Amino acid sequence: MVKVACVGDSITWGFTLLRRSKLCYPTLLGEMLGDGYQVRNFGQNDAAVRFDADMPYVRRKKYRDSLAWNPDIVLLMLGTNDTKSHNWNPEAFDRDYRRLVSSYRDLPSKPRVILIAPIRIFRNLNMPLITPLSEPLEQGVRPTIHLIAEETGLELVDLYDLFSDMTYCKDGLHPQSTGARMLAEAIYSRINW
Repeated sequence: MVKVACVGDSITWGFTLLRRSKLCYPTLLGEMLGDGYQVRNFGQNDAAVRFDADMPYVRRKKYRDSLAWNPDIVLLMLGTNDTKSHNWNPEAFDRDYRRLVSSYRDLPSKPRVILIAPIRIFRNLNMPLITPLSEPLEQGVRPTIHLIAEETGLELVDLYDLFSDMTYCKDGLHPQSTGARMLAEAIYSRINW
């Protein structure tokens, strides 16, 4: 049984989905992969990469649980919450993203770590303390993840252009049920399982 850990924020967790446990992308991905795979959702709402952010992923139980599970594959999709105005710091994001990646690569299972550049942000609300911002995502988070993938030789899935408008993300950020299925299908189709 191949264990797949879906590590991420509210997009992974399934925020805004009415039947979240059945419709979030990790559940749908598990259905696509079939019996030889066990997929678990380690998404944490509001989670950020930076270790000193308002809600660092590394300080959450989901992070500890994901490490303890000792997965064979890690799908790492974080960075959106790092774009909040009080969280964004390019140097700290780069440093802590690398540290987070290393924490998974150093597991006894030596998992295949796949970096996923997050989907685009379609709406910036006028609440910068709680709202992720598109400019740092486009000019900071995505290029940094691309660079780290290139330097470490890790696989990269870039989902930035998965949605062309807010049709599948009614709040401008979180995929609804059809969007979550599209997310799972995109990840499934871009990885050589």
